[in-house]
Amino acid sequence: MPPIVTILIVLAIAIVGVLMVTSRNPIQLTPERQQQMSRIIMVLMLLVMLTASVRFCVGGF
Repeated sequence: MPPIVTILIVLAIAIVGVLMVTSRNPIQLTPERQQQMSRIIMVLMLLVMLTASVRFCVGGF
């Protein structure tokens, strides 16, 4: 089995697991908490993109 198939199977199992857990215990967030979480996620995504671009420019993968 090619490595990509293994990665996709593990990813699908992880997504199904997360969906099962979160559907059992839904958490209601206040608008303030949603805004705070949104800011944190935006900063983390920026860091991921910057790291990926630096790795690409340096030639590492």
